[in-house]
Amino acid sequence: MTKSTGAIPDLSQRVKALIWEIFPPADAPRIRELVREFHWTLGPAFDDRIHLDILEICDGKVERVRELVELAKVDWRDLIMVAEYDAVGGKIVQNDRGKIRLAELHVEKMRRAADGE
Repeated sequence: MTKSTGAIPDLSQRVKALIWEIFPPADAPRIRELVREFHWTLGPAFDDRIHLDILEICDGKVERVRELVELAKVDWRDLIMVAEYDAVGGKIVQNDRGKIRLAELHVEKMRRAADGE
């Protein structure tokens, strides 16, 4: 279930650009709608994190996007584990994508603090 109330915001420019980069133009509207099905009130940076993770690990397959969106809707933490962590030597370790995502969230938090939000 999507954790949202009210209107679902539009996708970020970054997410839209990645959709156009990965999918043919004929599939782009469907992918945008599928990805928008995940929205949570934690804010745009959080949605962006999940949307980017979905797109980066979908292998350019529409059905895989649908599966990943459904996974995120059930429990977004499962999607983060799939996208941002790897099993290495019997241990779960954060991969480069995960490190980038956390850095992006930190920058967004700092920006919001500076803006008094």
